Amino acid sequence: MLLTVTVDDLPDNCLVNATGSMRRMRALSVEGWPVRYIANQMDAAWDGLKQLRRGERTTVVLRTARLLRRTYDELILLDPYAHCRKTVVTTLRKQAAASGWYPAAAWADAIDDPAAKPWHVVRCSYQTCINGSKDERLLCDTHLKLLKKRGTLEGARLMRNTQALLEDARFILATDPPINPRTQEIDKERLAERLGTNWEALERVLLRANINLGKLRESA
Repeated sequence: MLLTVTVDDLPDNCLVNATGSMRRMRALSVEGWPVRYIANQMDAAWDGLKQLRRGERTTVVLRTARLLRRTYDELILLDPYAHCRKTVVTTLRKQAAASGWYPAAAWADAIDDPAAKPWHVVRCSYQTCINGSKDERLLCDTHLKLLKKRGTLEGARLMRNTQALLEDARFILATDPPINPRTQEIDKERLAERLGTNWEALERVLLRANINLGKLRESA
């Protein structure tokens, strides 16, 4: 029998990749949390945390990484102005911005993944677009180019792949299906309209997926 071992199963004295710890330190700096304050919360040496923040370490002792993760989860939800000197917080925020460090939101749930790129792990914020964003504006390449070209995203076409469109259709059919009062059948045109498309386009998607509206409703 094979057991799956995760980082949480390892002893405190193990060395682990320092990427997540570095990102957490930098994200806390973006918010304005001083290193000494973080160190006091962790009961750890502040000079070691500074080295982590500067990216001078490739590994970190797991106990430190765990303490930092716990402290990060607590502080990232608080306002540093309520706990630290205002001038220190403001100065630190400016320094973090000048250094090009990223906030917590840039990493979503991938802060410990060395391969993750900032903002790319966050979905594009334009309506139901399923692409990853490219920067802090939370827009994908397609919508960034459109914004640059037109100066606005008003009236932009919804960006869905086939699977996303079918999932949205299933949700509507399961929760609030548009019924034609005369036939008591699904109103195809109204369904398509609520999905931001027309029936002809939706029908093509169904054909490509080899499923009809009846089966789609049954699977909702």
